[in-house]
This record gives sequence, structure tokens and C-alpha cells, in this order.
Amino acid sequence: MVLFIRVLLIRLSFALLLIITSPAWADQPSDYFDNVRTLQATFIQTVLNESGQALEQSSGEMYMQRPGRFRWEYRAPYSQLIVADGERIWLYDLDLEQITVRKLDETLSSAPLAMLGSDAPLASAFNITPLGQRDGLSWYDLKPKQAESEVSFIRLGFADTDLQVLEVEDNLRRLTRLELSQVKRNPTLQEQLFIFIPPAGVDVIGDS
Repeated sequence: MVLFIRVLLIRLSFALLLIITSPAWADQPSDYFDNVRTLQATFIQTVLNESGQALEQSSGEMYMQRPGRFRWEYRAPYSQLIVADGERIWLYDLDLEQITVRKLDETLSSAPLAMLGSDAPLASAFNITPLGQRDGLSWYDLKPKQAESEVSFIRLGFADTDLQVLEVEDNLRRLTRLELSQVKRNPTLQEQLFIFIPPAGVDVIGDS
């Protein structure tokens, strides 16, 4: 579950949102997150240590529907499924044949997941500072207002009006970088994406 929280910024929660038509928009990433209701994208996730060395890399597809529903499908180098159904979060490790489940309200107490999963305005959880241009993207720094946060900062990189990169540093100084592609804002998503039924014979740890 620690990896999950680091992923969803959302590290995710994906969450992770107003269809913006003017390239002149650049004031607040909160405009993006506060108005988009659903999101779909493929991702490459890289975790780096404090020296910038890659510790692990994975890829897959994510879906989000606010409030409180998201799905992360890790396809490489291992198979893992994370589903939030509005009440619980399920983490299914297919290789270990093990499922971990937690209550959603406990997990959404962390700022990154609240950003992607809840209906709260982005500015209520973060102090937002523009950082200018880097690598062809417009960057913003988000510092959690929560006194005891699991992350030091979140950085968002936009190409014009499209979110492309999320970077999150946790309190152990590990940086998780999430690169998004094939992003769809406000698509119609099937309800089945956010329903998880544990397969027969798989161990379930937690309060289901």
C-alpha cells in the first residue's frame, strides 16, 4: 500500500482534470483538476532515489472518476491492479495471489490522493507556485498545507493545456515521476472499471 500511495500523487489519485480551450491558460493547475470529472491515460512510472538513480520503472493504464473512484492497471514489469470503488481501495498483486483492502476515507487523508480522488478544491490542500519552463513544459510546484504529509512536494508539467508529467517527492526523498500519454479528459467510463470482486481462492488482507 505504500507503493500505491507513492504512485497516486494521486503521487495520483489520478487523479491524476475543465476542458481548457485557450493556450493562454497558465495561472492555476487547480482549474484543470477542479473541473474534470473523469480521466483516462496510459502511464510510465519511475521511482528515483535522492541521487536521481532509477530504482524501479513500471507502466500501465489508469482511469479516474471523481469522487473517490480510480483504477490503476500495472502491466509491466509485473501485474498489479488497484481499484477504489468509492468506499474501499483494493490492491491485487496477481503474482503473489494476494489482495490488500483498506477503507477509502483512511487513505484519502493523504494530500496526493485527496488531489485526485476527492471533490475538494486543489488550492485547499496545496500552496501552488509557478516554476516556469523546463523540458518544453510549464511547471508548477505544489506544497501540501497538511502539517504531517507523506510527501514533500508535487510538481506538475503541462504541455499547453495538457497535463503530461507528475513528480512527487516523499518524506524519504524518493522521487516518483509519472509520465502520461494518450490522455482523455472527461471520457465516459464504464461502472465495471471501479468494481472489484476478489477472485476465489485469493487471500484477502484487511477489512473488506
